[in-house]
Amino acid sequence: MSDLPSEQFTDTTKVDPWPYTRGVYISRALWKLTQATLWKIAWKRMAFLRCMILRMFGAKTPLNGHIAGSVRIEMPFWLELGEHVAIAQRADLYNLGGLSIGDHSVVSQDVYFCGGTHDYTDPAYPLLRKKITVGKHVWVAAGAFIGPGVNIGDGAVVGARAVVMKDVPPWTVVAGNPAKVVKQRVMKP
Repeated sequence: MSDLPSEQFTDTTKVDPWPYTRGVYISRALWKLTQATLWKIAWKRMAFLRCMILRMFGAKTPLNGHIAGSVRIEMPFWLELGEHVAIAQRADLYNLGGLSIGDHSVVSQDVYFCGGTHDYTDPAYPLLRKKITVGKHVWVAAGAFIGPGVNIGDGAVVGARAVVMKDVPPWTVVAGNPAKVVKQRVMKP
């Protein structure tokens, strides 16, 4: 048994079991159906097709992005992609609070963007949704985890399997768990 007083667990705070509007739930259901069918069969040689599908669901994206068919996107209507963004196989965009990825950025395979968490200081664990922002010319390497509310500065590199829970300064290389600055990113002339 816990040493905590039992009255701490009798909190009757009411948490809304439906944190989104009805329209959001309907859009998500239609998106899930589309992602399970049309999204998967969109021909990869015609990369603009997936960008067009995202636009139909409210995403702000040009038609020159490259997004793998196995990419999972939770909320396409809260997604912003810049020019020439590439997102590789099995990347998971759990963008509950929104996700913005800047021009010429690359997201490698198995990257997980997690835009949601819970307030663990509240006994009801309410959902917290925080926007993730990725700058221009960023590379997020394979298997990295990007936490809620993180901002990754322009030109940064996130190393493979890094766990990023704090903002990443521009033009730096971060790696590890938790991710730490390894060095500055210096471009060749």
